[in-house]
Amino acid sequence: MSPPTRPYRQNGFVLIVVLGMVLLLAALLFAFHRTTLASLAAAESFQQSERALNCARAGLSAAIAAIADTNDVTGDPRYKVLRTGEEELAVGDGTLRVTVTEESGRLNVNALKDKNGQLNRQRIDQLLRLIDLLNRRKDAADRIGYGVVAAIIDWIDADDDVTLLPFVDPGGRGVESEYYLTLAPAYRGKNAPMDTVEELQWVKGVTPEAFAALRDLLTTAGSGRININAAPALVIESLSEHMDATLARMIVQRRQIKPFETVAELRDVPGMTDNIYMAVKDAVEVKPENPCYRVVSRGRVEDRTCEIEAVVQRNTGAGNVDILLYRQSN
Repeated sequence: MSPPTRPYRQNGFVLIVVLGMVLLLAALLFAFHRTTLASLAAAESFQQSERALNCARAGLSAAIAAIADTNDVTGDPRYKVLRTGEEELAVGDGTLRVTVTEESGRLNVNALKDKNGQLNRQRIDQLLRLIDLLNRRKDAADRIGYGVVAAIIDWIDADDDVTLLPFVDPGGRGVESEYYLTLAPAYRGKNAPMDTVEELQWVKGVTPEAFAALRDLLTTAGSGRININAAPALVIESLSEHMDATLARMIVQRRQIKPFETVAELRDVPGMTDNIYMAVKDAVEVKPENPCYRVVSRGRVEDRTCEIEAVVQRNTGAGNVDILLYRQSN
């Protein structure tokens, strides 16, 4: 008579169950190990990002302190490193680069209408000339259309009336929310002054190429007059239809030797005529009362970076520096 085999079968089943549990536990431990490593890596990355952000904040604080310390931070030789942004500075276990540029040397798009809501023909004509100067460098397909100017006016003004510029042909007609609501995604026109130049990307006619060309020539802050000691040559050339590239370069070269102390000193620049001077004298300034600056501070720790961009204004009367715009990105 053969011995019973049932206990052996039960023992084999138990062994299989135990092996299965061991494999399951091993898989769980492996998954936990991977999750733990990923969490540690994420924590390390977050820590590096925070340290990079702190470096960038240190750069912004240093720039604000410098702006508060002098009437002209971009012209003060003590702060040359802030003007050029060429030098990388060590901060703890990271580094930072800071660049400070004066906004008053750029054309203020919010000044295309005055405080009373009337068209500012002088500023409009200057923006049209600036577009002409940029278009000379572009192929026909990439040129910026004049319609951009009327569209910007409709974006910043408070009403829903379409702007008509009869002296601009073609492209003298703007657009209001009725146009933007037909787009996908749909949105409304702002009907208020722009906070940042980046808002231009929402305006009809401002293509990525147009925005790239205009970005460093326009601003949304300041009095509306052009600081001749800070303006790019192209902005200076756009001040008058009689101003040419040679005279604009002469102005830039003159201020590099010695900044203009008064607007009247423009008369001494070789090539400056009475007609050109009279055309530009009311549109320019040399010492903004409350200058605005754009500060870009980039912090880096190992392979993590963080950039802070801020527009700040030196309040000369109060003796402090106000932050008008703050934005950070990793």
